[in-house]
Amino acid sequence: MLRQPFYAGLVQAGIRSGRLGEVLTTLTTYARTLSEVRQTVVNALFYPAVVLVLAAVLFGAVVTYIFPQFESIFADFNMRLPALTTWALNLGKHPLLYLAMPLLVVVLGLVVCKVLLSFTEAGRRAWARFVYGIPILGTLIRATRLAAFTELLGILVDHELPMPEAFALAGAASSDPILSTAARQVQQDLSQGVPLGNVLRERRLVPELIAWMTAWGERRGALGKTLHEVAAMYRSQAEMRAAFLRQVLPPFTIIVSAGAITVLFIFCTMLPMVKLLEGLSKS
Repeated sequence: MLRQPFYAGLVQAGIRSGRLGEVLTTLTTYARTLSEVRQTVVNALFYPAVVLVLAAVLFGAVVTYIFPQFESIFADFNMRLPALTTWALNLGKHPLLYLAMPLLVVVLGLVVCKVLLSFTEAGRRAWARFVYGIPILGTLIRATRLAAFTELLGILVDHELPMPEAFALAGAASSDPILSTAARQVQQDLSQGVPLGNVLRERRLVPELIAWMTAWGERRGALGKTLHEVAAMYRSQAEMRAAFLRQVLPPFTIIVSAGAITVLFIFCTMLPMVKLLEGLSKS
């Protein structure tokens, strides 16, 4: 999630202030915190991913092994089947063509778009905005990145690096392309003496509450402490989103998958069977 250019700046600051041991301890703590944040994201996505795979396997089993059992019945009576039933039977005969290929095309399309966009800063920012726009997951990823960024900026401020240099290092280390690009512009504003809170508010890099908290910390001479509090708030937000993904999304996925399979089974097999029985009873 983070790269390494801030290490040299922190170590140099530790040497200048005679607090090298404290700096190294801080870096160790920061690396541990960052690892925990990463693990939060991985754990949040693992269980829903497993449930989605199982749902896909169940759906594949239904269309591959159950639906074809009715095809011979329909064929014996020369029934004219609804379009949905025909599609389901074709899906059972050719699952790769009707199911796997469309999914593969979508996945490959996303991968190609990401690779192409990664060659330019504007493209990386566009991809980041797309990811952040994904409900719940996008907020989770953005919160973890902002938590890492503000935590690192707070550490750099604690060790008395000049604010323009500290923001540039934190921005260069961030995995958020939007922050990384804006960091250079923010550095110029800070070098001209503009307060950090005002810069964040004008450039809309963070929500208004965070900009206000930063400005308040600057005025009270407690910017480092405020930044750590902001990082803790973002970590809490990420943990809440992660808990939602772990606890709510899997049951929701199961309910939706079961409902979709049930509705598909009814419309594809039961309704034609009902029509068949009605025709037999009349005859």
